[in-house]
Order: sequence, then C-alpha cells, then structure tokens
Amino acid sequence: MNLFQIISEIEKVDPEIMDRLTHRRSALSALGDITRKMALAAAPIAIGSAFNKAVGQQTLANANDILNYALLLEYLEEDFYAQALAAPTLAANLTTGSAARGAIQTIKNHETAHVNLLKAALGTSANPRPASFNFGTAFSNYPTFLTFAQAFEDTGVRAYKGQATNIPRTLNPTVGGNVVNLLTVALQIHSVEARHASHIRYMRRATAAGGIQQFGWITNAEGNGAPAPVYAAGNPAATFPAEGNLSQGGLTLTSVGGNTYTAAEVSEAFDEGLDNTTVVNIARSVVTF
Repeated sequence: MNLFQIISEIEKVDPEIMDRLTHRRSALSALGDITRKMALAAAPIAIGSAFNKAVGQQTLANANDILNYALLLEYLEEDFYAQALAAPTLAANLTTGSAARGAIQTIKNHETAHVNLLKAALGTSANPRPASFNFGTAFSNYPTFLTFAQAFEDTGVRAYKGQATNIPRTLNPTVGGNVVNLLTVALQIHSVEARHASHIRYMRRATAAGGIQQFGWITNAEGNGAPAPVYAAGNPAATFPAEGNLSQGGLTLTSVGGNTYTAAEVSEAFDEGLDNTTVVNIARSVVTF
C-alpha cells in the first residue's frame, strides 16, 4: 500500500483530518489534492494517530469493512505458513512427505482458499495484500513456530466469532457467478480455523520436550507460552470476556441444576469472541506489516 493510498484510507475514517492539520485550508484546497496529501505526509504524529484509528477502529462500519478485516487476517496466516514451509530453520521438522509438513501445507492451502473467496466477495473493494509480513523470530526453531501458529489460529477463531453478529444475515453477493450468503461463509471459515487451532495444539503437545499438557481446546485462559492477550478479555470486557469466562447467558455454570463443574470444565465448553481493535493490536505486537 503506497503513501497516497494510506492517506486516502485515513481520510475515509477521519474526513476532517486535513482541516485540523493546517491553518491555510483555503490555500491548500486551491493547490489541489496532491499538494494537500503532501502536506499531510509532513505531519507524522497526526498520521500515526489517524492510522491507528483506521486500522483499529472499534466498530467496523459495514460489511466491506468486516470482510476486509477478515481478509487481512487471512493474508497474514497464509503468508505465515508459506514462509514456514520455505524456512531453512524448519526444514528438519517439515521434511518432504512427513505428516507435519502435510498438515502445515494443508492449513496453508485452506488459508489461500479463504483469501481467494474473500477477495472474490469484495471484488474491487478488496484491500491489497500488505507489501510484506515480518514474523520476527517465529521461524527460529520448530517449537517457536508452533507456538506462533497456535497464537495466530486461536486469535483468528476469536476474531471471526467476535464479528459474527455484525455480518448482515441478508448479505448475498454474487461470487463466481453464484449467489452466496456471507454470514454462512464466515461461519464456515470460522469452523475450519477452529480445526486448525486444535490440530496445531496437538502438534505442540506431541513434539514439545517434556510434553505440553494441553488438548485441542482452550482450558481457562492458558496459552502455554502463547501471548496472554490472545486469551484475555477484549474491549469491552463485558461483551468480549476472557477465555476463562464462567458465565453464559447470565448463568454461572460452575453450579447448575444441582450439578457442580470445575472452572476448567466450564471454560473448555465455550469459546469467546474478540473485538477487532484487540485482534489488530495482538497481530501488530508480534508481526510487522
């Protein structure tokens, strides 16, 4: 995404930013759009503030915003697995023909399919892929790679769940000549992301030195080395509670109908959504893009 495209996106979110950046509004207007944008480019503090608002806005305004948000996450995951498959540091573990490489290749192919579908649904409204994703130390060794993979997959599951209620049930665009219901598609993608998350967790359990005592589901809000914010509460916490949440539908489920359940059992039975601002902040805390 080039500078002017970034600025255009900022102006969509904050149309009045130019008026706040200069006292010479009329003069800049007379000099044309390019000059105005160059003036904006000379104000890095204002750009930073507005850009954060653009990529981390708490309420996604419409279906295209939601789908582009999902597309960004799919771009990130697709690139993550593509880089992993090509990383020399992981070659000894992801050997040709191995079950591990087969699993990672399959997950990568799923992410590519998700990217292609979301781009087709958005058409000309699809945001371009970021120029690059820098995952830092993610590929330094196999256990670290799997920890990052778990974090991305668990975040993705929470991200889709967090937006499910914002996708209009009547949104039925034509994709590839067929009319599709996008809420249905989003839920189909969400369930596959959950399968990815579960499989990655079992891969970590099977390969970690000494064994990681985790299963294919989340217990309490324990990430076993994955970043804590992935499992913590979002904003607002009442709407996006942490994964250790023990209350559903107004009921505290540790004691229901004369039966008693542990906190671990209750937390494992339900997954929680996460707001888009928190999701983007988690991604940007470990990935440069």
